[in-house]
Amino acid sequence: MPNTLQTSRTFNTLSALMAFLLWGSWSYYINDNNTDYSGLISGLTQGTASLMITLFMLRFVTYLYHQYQHPVAKQLMPAIVTVSLTSLCLVSIHTLIDTPNILYTVAPALSVAFIFCLYTAFKLHKINKLQGCNK
Repeated sequence: MPNTLQTSRTFNTLSALMAFLLWGSWSYYINDNNTDYSGLISGLTQGTASLMITLFMLRFVTYLYHQYQHPVAKQLMPAIVTVSLTSLCLVSIHTLIDTPNILYTVAPALSVAFIFCLYTAFKLHKINKLQGCNK
């Protein structure tokens, strides 16, 4: 792709690390009152998935942002498509590892993910406007 807009590597890395810490610890907290090591397993799984999904989301939102022409679609569709896909993955993973409280584990993360995707698309829009003014 010739000179497409994208977010910085620092923004991507910090976002992914924060997702790991926040959602991994949330999953541990919400699932720790059950038997065995469900809190630890769920926490590590959610943290790792959140880290990888955040990196995926940033790239996918950027990719989808460039696919749409209408300004509203550029802002909304990347968030809708990305969060739909990642929610399917998260629910499947937590079902597979038998997480006790799947809804309570993934719902807050997906809500924030949707807002984060909207923010990323908005950030790309602002970068685009700034680059347009500088040309």
